[in-house]
Amino acid sequence: MPNLLSRGLFNLFFGARRKPLASLPGPTPGLLGNLGDFLGVQPWETCARYARAYGPVTVAWLGPSPALVLNGPAIIREVLETRRLEFEKGNIGEQIRASVTDDTPFIAQQGEDWKRKHGMDPLAQPWTAAWQAAQVEPMRASIAESVEAVRHQPSLDLTPMLRQLTFDAFCVATVGEKLPTSAYDDFMLLAAAADARIQAKLPLRFVSVPKGFAAAKERFYGLFADRIRAARQAPAAHRVDLMSWTLREMPELDDQVHANLLGSFFFGGVFSSSTTLVGAFHQLQKHPAAEERLALESALLAEEPLNHERLGGAPWGEAVAYEALRILPAVRVLMRRSPSTETRLAGVMLPPETTLMISNQHLHRDATHWTSPETFDPERWLNGGAANDPLGSDYFFPFGRGPRACVAGDFAMVFLRTALATISARVRVHVDSTEPFEEGFFFGVVLPKGVTGKLVPRERQTLYPPLGRS
Repeated sequence: MPNLLSRGLFNLFFGARRKPLASLPGPTPGLLGNLGDFLGVQPWETCARYARAYGPVTVAWLGPSPALVLNGPAIIREVLETRRLEFEKGNIGEQIRASVTDDTPFIAQQGEDWKRKHGMDPLAQPWTAAWQAAQVEPMRASIAESVEAVRHQPSLDLTPMLRQLTFDAFCVATVGEKLPTSAYDDFMLLAAAADARIQAKLPLRFVSVPKGFAAAKERFYGLFADRIRAARQAPAAHRVDLMSWTLREMPELDDQVHANLLGSFFFGGVFSSSTTLVGAFHQLQKHPAAEERLALESALLAEEPLNHERLGGAPWGEAVAYEALRILPAVRVLMRRSPSTETRLAGVMLPPETTLMISNQHLHRDATHWTSPETFDPERWLNGGAANDPLGSDYFFPFGRGPRACVAGDFAMVFLRTALATISARVRVHVDSTEPFEEGFFFGVVLPKGVTGKLVPRERQTLYPPLGRS
């Protein structure tokens, strides 16, 4: 807590700003407000601590400016759903626009801008579910190939390994083939540039892009543009990748916009999906009975070609994915900004453009809702558990909630279940340490650090295709 002098100086200079928010609980601010609460710890930990200390709404001071930390289902629903058009997405648009392009609906302004961009997003079409279902076997083959390429290595850092595996599977789902390693390198350079802006302590005009950024961006999005042009010249009705499906269903979509949307798809899911896999295998190492159950279910799936129907008949893989998303969600803080004029929220009048911090860290582990919330227990999702707490509900929103929730959330679940089934059928992911891993931050997503291990081949010989073949 700030000392008496620091508290007194804050009240001397900014006391008038505190009065309209006096009815809201929160930590006592010092000269720099409550910025010290966010130094040296991840923001989601501070948000969860505020929930325990102050309840569903906390007022914190980021220097002289107030911010509301929201941890209650009702007020989160109000901001993200019933009044969503009033609250913009903080500064994320300016931070990542140069890397993801302006065509993505993720950073669109609320209202007409988002409506227009959402309407042309291939991931928001009536046929999207059919495309997702068709990706199970192609992604299984890609994931199996990726596993075979590294399974003999004596030690692996699981975060970069699973990130590359995820990127390659996303390539197959979007354009029907893996892209060159150079494309992955360009993708990571663009992501690093955006991350530098997200984490910058200086105004963005002082944050420079890394060397080679412009060339990497041209190459990365150019790969998709080249493939779109080639596909237009030689249509193939049998192809099921997103690019081909979009060309058949939306032939009027501009090729460059199409390319930009395909490229942006990777930024929206590669980091979060691979982080979820790291968390899942880390937890499964701690719970060998759950890991063995997943292995047995996966072995049965591997006896024949995998499709969406068979994947849907494997409830334990879904339960493991859900539980990993609950206990270790990859995205734990959503930022919003109040309107440019005063607005009423939580019973007070907020100053223009007040920062809102929405966290799922506390609600995903709220003991008033979940039984043994700190325990990794996939069983909780069976026998109606998933129906009781569906994705995007009050206590379970790893992909956000409301109309602006991640448009690829359903695809992410298809990928996660396919990846868990494919990997677990072929190998056991041995993690060196089950102690809590260090959580960094990259591109707005939790970054697991120091999670090392190796892939131990399964003994079974009934896999499709057999071990040793991709």
